Amino acid sequence: MVIFMNLWFYMLFIDLLLPIIMFMSSFIFVAGGPKNINNIFGYRTGWSMINKDTWTFAHEFCGKLWMKFGGGFIMLCLIKTDQRVFVSVAFAIFFAEFVTLFVTIGKTEKALSNTFDRKGNRKK
Repeated sequence: MVIFMNLWFYMLFIDLLLPIIMFMSSFIFVAGGPKNINNIFGYRTGWSMINKDTWTFAHEFCGKLWMKFGGGFIMLCLIKTDQRVFVSVAFAIFFAEFVTLFVTIGKTEKALSNTFDRKGNRKK
């Protein structure tokens, strides 16, 4: 039983890690992200790093998505269930978190391509 409890706490930690990072980062992103385009922290893709306008747009758009999804996964992870059920479902939650992360990246890249041309100028 002790080993099972340790596994449950470990899975809870793992399942909460990504959504907490997403949720906490979302507040910084919604505010426009890091002030300067950099290679260390922020939403860093070819589209987002073209200029300051694309950088800010990408952070605000992605931040709103991460706020919704990150907060939702945190609530899902904290639902009271039997420990055995939670450990079984935890793997599905973990997988869903990564899928969500990649979906938000895809949505942000699509929004960037719909809003900006290849040179980073806003489309008319």
